[in-house]
Amino acid sequence: MRYFATGLLATTLLLTACVKDTKEIAQDVGLLPAGCGSAGARLQVDEGGNTFCADMQLIATGDGSSVIITGVDLGANSVVLQVEDLAVGEHPMTEAANGVLYMRSGVAYTVATGAEGTLNILEHDAENRRLRASFSAPVFNELNGITRQLQGQVEVTYTVGG
Repeated sequence: MRYFATGLLATTLLLTACVKDTKEIAQDVGLLPAGCGSAGARLQVDEGGNTFCADMQLIATGDGSSVIITGVDLGANSVVLQVEDLAVGEHPMTEAANGVLYMRSGVAYTVATGAEGTLNILEHDAENRRLRASFSAPVFNELNGITRQLQGQVEVTYTVGG
Protein backbone atom coordinates (compact mmCIF):
# COMPACT_ATOMS: atom_id res chain seq x y z
CA MET A 1 0.00 0.00 0.00
CA ARG A 2 2.88 2.33 0.80
CA TYR A 3 4.34 1.92 -2.72
CA PHE A 4 0.93 2.63 -4.25
CA ALA A 5 0.61 5.86 -2.26
CA THR A 6 4.15 6.91 -3.23
CA GLY A 7 3.43 6.15 -6.90
CA LEU A 8 0.15 8.04 -6.76
CA LEU A 9 1.87 11.05 -5.19
CA ALA A 10 4.64 11.00 -7.83
CA THR A 11 2.07 10.77 -10.66
CA THR A 12 0.03 13.62 -9.18
CA LEU A 13 3.11 15.83 -8.85
CA LEU A 14 4.16 15.07 -12.42
CA LEU A 15 0.73 15.87 -13.84
CA THR A 16 0.44 19.05 -11.76
CA ALA A 17 3.85 20.26 -12.94
CA CYS A 18 2.79 19.84 -16.59
CA VAL A 19 -0.44 21.81 -16.33
CA LYS A 20 -0.37 25.18 -18.10
CA ASP A 21 -2.43 28.15 -17.04
CA THR A 22 -5.37 29.20 -19.20
CA LYS A 23 -3.53 32.14 -20.76
CA GLU A 24 -0.60 29.96 -21.89
CA ILE A 25 -2.97 27.44 -23.47
CA ALA A 26 -4.86 30.21 -25.29
CA GLN A 27 -1.53 31.57 -26.58
CA ASP A 28 -0.38 28.10 -27.69
CA VAL A 29 -3.51 27.51 -29.79
CA GLY A 30 -3.51 31.02 -31.25
CA LEU A 31 -6.51 32.49 -29.43
CA LEU A 32 -4.26 35.09 -27.77
CA PRO A 33 -1.05 36.61 -29.12
CA ALA A 34 2.18 35.30 -27.56
CA GLY A 35 3.15 38.74 -26.25
CA CYS A 36 1.01 41.52 -24.89
CA GLY A 37 -1.48 42.56 -27.55
CA SER A 38 -0.54 43.40 -31.11
CA ALA A 39 0.45 46.42 -33.17
CA GLY A 40 -2.25 49.06 -32.68
CA ALA A 41 -3.90 47.15 -29.82
CA ARG A 42 -1.68 47.05 -26.74
CA LEU A 43 -1.86 48.27 -23.13
CA GLN A 44 0.79 46.88 -20.82
CA VAL A 45 1.67 48.01 -17.30
CA ASP A 46 4.41 46.82 -14.99
CA GLU A 47 3.93 47.38 -11.25
CA GLY A 48 6.45 45.98 -8.80
CA GLY A 49 6.66 42.50 -10.27
CA ASN A 50 3.04 42.40 -11.40
CA THR A 51 2.51 42.67 -15.14
CA PHE A 52 -0.83 43.82 -16.50
CA CYS A 53 -1.77 43.17 -20.14
CA ALA A 54 -5.15 44.17 -21.52
CA ASP A 55 -5.66 40.76 -23.09
CA MET A 56 -9.37 40.45 -22.29
CA GLN A 57 -10.63 43.81 -23.56
CA LEU A 58 -9.11 47.04 -24.87
CA ILE A 59 -11.22 50.06 -25.79
CA ALA A 60 -9.97 53.48 -26.85
CA THR A 61 -12.33 56.37 -27.58
CA GLY A 62 -11.62 60.00 -28.26
CA ASP A 63 -13.12 63.31 -29.21
CA GLY A 64 -10.37 64.63 -31.48
CA SER A 65 -8.40 66.31 -28.68
CA SER A 66 -8.27 63.61 -25.98
CA VAL A 67 -8.52 59.83 -25.62
CA ILE A 68 -9.67 57.49 -22.86
CA ILE A 69 -8.19 54.00 -22.94
CA THR A 70 -9.69 51.16 -20.92
CA GLY A 71 -8.09 47.74 -20.63
CA VAL A 72 -9.10 44.59 -18.76
CA ASP A 73 -6.95 41.50 -18.28
CA LEU A 74 -7.99 37.85 -17.89
CA GLY A 75 -7.92 38.23 -14.08
CA ALA A 76 -10.49 41.08 -14.24
CA ASN A 77 -7.86 43.69 -13.28
CA SER A 78 -8.17 46.94 -15.20
CA VAL A 79 -6.40 50.13 -16.21
CA VAL A 80 -8.08 53.33 -17.37
CA LEU A 81 -5.77 55.94 -18.88
CA GLN A 82 -7.00 59.44 -19.65
CA VAL A 83 -4.90 61.27 -22.25
CA GLU A 84 -5.94 64.92 -22.28
CA ASP A 85 -3.30 66.29 -24.64
CA LEU A 86 -2.39 64.37 -27.79
CA ALA A 87 0.61 66.52 -28.71
CA VAL A 88 3.85 64.55 -29.07
CA GLY A 89 6.09 65.06 -26.04
CA GLU A 90 6.05 64.81 -22.26
CA HIS A 91 3.01 65.78 -20.21
CA PRO A 92 2.47 65.68 -16.44
CA MET A 93 0.20 63.01 -14.96
CA THR A 94 -1.62 64.23 -11.86
CA GLU A 95 -4.89 63.56 -10.07
CA ALA A 96 -6.47 66.26 -12.28
CA ALA A 97 -4.79 65.80 -15.68
CA ASN A 98 -3.75 62.77 -17.73
CA GLY A 99 -4.93 60.50 -14.94
CA VAL A 100 -4.71 56.78 -14.50
CA LEU A 101 -6.91 54.36 -12.56
CA TYR A 102 -5.33 51.00 -11.76
CA MET A 103 -7.62 48.27 -10.36
CA ARG A 104 -5.81 45.19 -9.03
CA SER A 105 -7.77 42.47 -7.21
CA GLY A 106 -10.60 44.92 -6.60
CA VAL A 107 -8.36 47.59 -5.04
CA ALA A 108 -8.31 50.99 -6.78
CA TYR A 109 -5.16 53.08 -7.18
CA THR A 110 -5.00 56.60 -8.63
CA VAL A 111 -2.42 59.37 -8.81
CA ALA A 112 -2.49 60.94 -5.34
CA THR A 113 -2.92 64.61 -4.53
CA GLY A 114 0.46 66.30 -4.82
CA ALA A 115 2.04 63.38 -6.72
CA GLU A 116 3.04 63.56 -10.35
CA GLY A 117 3.95 61.14 -13.08
CA THR A 118 4.89 61.52 -16.72
CA LEU A 119 2.94 60.72 -19.87
CA ASN A 120 5.13 60.65 -22.97
CA ILE A 121 3.21 60.81 -26.25
CA LEU A 122 5.56 59.08 -28.69
CA GLU A 123 3.31 59.24 -31.75
CA HIS A 124 -0.12 60.59 -32.62
CA ASP A 125 -1.62 60.12 -36.08
CA ALA A 126 -4.86 62.15 -36.03
CA GLU A 127 -5.92 61.06 -39.52
CA ASN A 128 -5.75 57.33 -38.71
CA ARG A 129 -6.55 57.85 -35.00
CA ARG A 130 -3.45 56.04 -33.77
CA LEU A 131 -1.77 56.80 -30.47
CA ARG A 132 1.45 55.40 -29.03
CA ALA A 133 2.65 56.48 -25.60
CA SER A 134 4.48 55.44 -22.46
CA PHE A 135 3.83 56.54 -18.90
CA SER A 136 5.23 56.35 -15.41
CA ALA A 137 3.27 57.35 -12.34
CA PRO A 138 3.04 56.68 -8.62
CA VAL A 139 -0.48 55.55 -7.69
CA PHE A 140 -2.04 55.46 -4.25
CA ASN A 141 -4.94 53.67 -2.57
CA GLU A 142 -6.69 55.91 -0.07
CA LEU A 143 -8.16 53.03 1.94
CA ASN A 144 -5.01 51.02 2.64
CA GLY A 145 -2.39 53.77 2.18
CA ILE A 146 -0.29 51.72 -0.24
CA THR A 147 1.60 53.46 -3.05
CA ARG A 148 2.68 51.59 -6.16
CA GLN A 149 4.80 52.69 -9.13
CA LEU A 150 3.37 52.06 -12.60
CA GLN A 151 5.38 51.86 -15.82
CA GLY A 152 3.22 51.45 -18.90
CA GLN A 153 3.09 51.39 -22.66
CA VAL A 154 0.06 51.89 -24.85
CA GLU A 155 -0.47 51.59 -28.58
CA VAL A 156 -4.06 51.94 -29.76
CA THR A 157 -6.26 52.90 -32.65
CA TYR A 158 -9.12 54.88 -31.16
CA THR A 159 -12.65 55.62 -32.27
CA VAL A 160 -14.14 59.10 -32.23
CA GLY A 161 -17.55 59.39 -30.57
CA GLY A 162 -20.30 61.48 -32.10
